[in-house]
Amino acid sequence: MTHRALQDRWDRGEAALGGSAHLTPASIEALVAAGYDWVWMDCQHGPYDEAAAAAVLRELAGVPYAVAVRVAANDAAAIGRVLDAGADAIIVPLVESPQEAARAVAACRYPPAGVRSFGPGRADLGWDLEVLERRASCFVMVESAGALADVDAIAATPGLAGIVAGPIDLGISMGIAPRDAAGSVPLRDALAEIVAACERAGVVPGVLAYGADHAVECVGLGFTFVGVGADAYALRAAAAREVEQVRRAGRERA
Repeated sequence: MTHRALQDRWDRGEAALGGSAHLTPASIEALVAAGYDWVWMDCQHGPYDEAAAAAVLRELAGVPYAVAVRVAANDAAAIGRVLDAGADAIIVPLVESPQEAARAVAACRYPPAGVRSFGPGRADLGWDLEVLERRASCFVMVESAGALADVDAIAATPGLAGIVAGPIDLGISMGIAPRDAAGSVPLRDALAEIVAACERAGVVPGVLAYGADHAVECVGLGFTFVGVGADAYALRAAAAREVEQVRRAGRERA
């Protein structure tokens, strides 16, 4: 069951935009106030581990925006921990095959369909197994040339909500340095291939873009679950603009 904040955007034919909270839990409020439809905590490259992310999730019962967690690895215990705390979506990195995608889905399902252990840790989640399974979406990341070669089979994994492209790692695996990713035609074609595979399978095409300009390009390619940026980068950019504004005014008066 897709979170209402995402589905409302998709029903209007728009992309659902997300921001990453790297700094503090208070960043989540700031990102949502800026207009994001979903926020995500990053246990792979960010400051959270799954236990810390779960602690934040327990304080977010009933919020009107979706909260996703990128777990550090395709690990059933880690995935179960954040699901039990109320994550609306799980993003599993570095998935290379349909078998690995099926393992991620199984971590979100109770036996006999999966391997998830029962233990909801938030009062609003209830005890209904079907509801608990349906409330959180499982996304897997395609971020290597090997995974791209198998993208149709990955996208067709039963129970998968969608694929999230990791463009920087995908580019690196294709021999494209991070500094050359912007404007790379082969990388753009690879991302378009991911969108096409998702459309054929009837799942959501997602991407963690590297900034607003790239996010605009990705929306143009057809991605509808789009991570735009992170609080730390937004803070740095906004602070730099303010500092430059004041220094420029000082130079003009000198």
